[in-house]
Amino acid sequence: MNTVMETDEKCPATFLQDYVICVSGYSNEERILLRNMIEFCGGCYNEDMESRSVTYLLSKNPASDKTKHAMRWGVPVLTHQWLFDCMSERRLLSINPYLINARK
Repeated sequence: MNTVMETDEKCPATFLQDYVICVSGYSNEERILLRNMIEFCGGCYNEDMESRSVTYLLSKNPASDKTKHAMRWGVPVLTHQWLFDCMSERRLLSINPYLINARK
């Protein structure tokens, strides 16, 4: 994944410019990578889920407190693969295939 960022380093994307994204359940190294990817694509990284302005939560652990808050507030919870695929395509993709908390 780092190769995608290295290849396009001089031409960052802006497809996440209106999005605030939080992450949960990742190691510090993974969190830093995800934060860099979000910001590279024009998005805003938010450390905590206390803000109702969060657009999406990328979660590795569906049982985490952040995930529970997101579900309670109606914030879509996605796998990180959504961000990787968006970045690979250099455009915003539908969240539907990546939803963790799809409601029935």
